[in-house]
This record gives sequence, C-alpha cells and structure tokens, in this order.
Amino acid sequence: MNTGQTLLSLGAFLLLGVIILRVNGNLAITDNVVLNTKFSVLGVSLASSLVEEASNKSFDQATDGNAVSKLNQLTVPAHLGPDNGETLSSFNDCDDFNNYDTTITDLPSAHFHLHCTVTYVDPSNPDVSVNHATWNKKITVYATSALSSDTIKVESIFSYFYFR
Repeated sequence: MNTGQTLLSLGAFLLLGVIILRVNGNLAITDNVVLNTKFSVLGVSLASSLVEEASNKSFDQATDGNAVSKLNQLTVPAHLGPDNGETLSSFNDCDDFNNYDTTITDLPSAHFHLHCTVTYVDPSNPDVSVNHATWNKKITVYATSALSSDTIKVESIFSYFYFR
C-alpha cells in the first residue's frame, strides 16, 4: 500500500466517522422530539379528563338540583372553589375545581402537576375574567411536567341555560 492509498483510506475513515456522528446526532434530536410529543399528548389527555370531569357537574352550587333565574343567586366570584370539607370525589359543581391542584405520580413515564382555575367570563370576550357573576364560567387547566418543555393549557367554557 502506497502513500496515496493510505491517505485515501484515512479520508474514507474520516468521512465515515463524520457521517456516523451526524446520523447519531439526528437520531438523538428525533428521540427528543418524539418524547416531547409523547409528554405533550399525555398532558393534554390528563387536562382534558379534568375538564370533562368538571363538565359533568352542576353549573353552580345554587343550580345543583334547582333552577336559577337571577344572577344574584349564583356564587359570588370571591367564593368560587370547593366548600369546606369538599374533596375531588365530593365536588358537586364546576367551580369547585377553582384552585384545585394535584400531582399525578402513578404514570410509568412521568409525573404531571395539574392546576385548575375557574372564573366568570363575559360571553362577548371570554378571554377576560370578570369580577361579577355571569351565566358563563371558564375552567383553565394547566399541566406541567419536569420532563416536558411546555406547559399544557386546556380551557373550556360552561354556560347555564334555564328554559321555562
């Protein structure tokens, strides 16, 4: 083997090494994206489940079994949240989820922290909370995980309709 062939062999090995490093780098990036997507989907599922659970409850404490026709009969904004002694299993209206916090630790892949807020909103501008009772409440659930780079935010609006 002469000097030219040795240089060609070294160049080929160098080129092979660079290609292998690029492929490994791309695989690592792809794995990271796949894991982030997995945790995002899991976070959306957990947050959506909590919104669905809240949607199965009464609109307000006053509407739990009764019809309400005046806004002043609804819970005042300062008292949104669970009543004394209420836990998740005994929540009876959607605003009981206000300031609800939980950490899901029984998943094999990650731990998720869920935080809920419930506010009254004006139907003409549902992105802004109002400080008075309306026929519309918005629940916002935030899901975070140490293994995910994003905070998941799921929102839904519950409205009360009374037909005579």
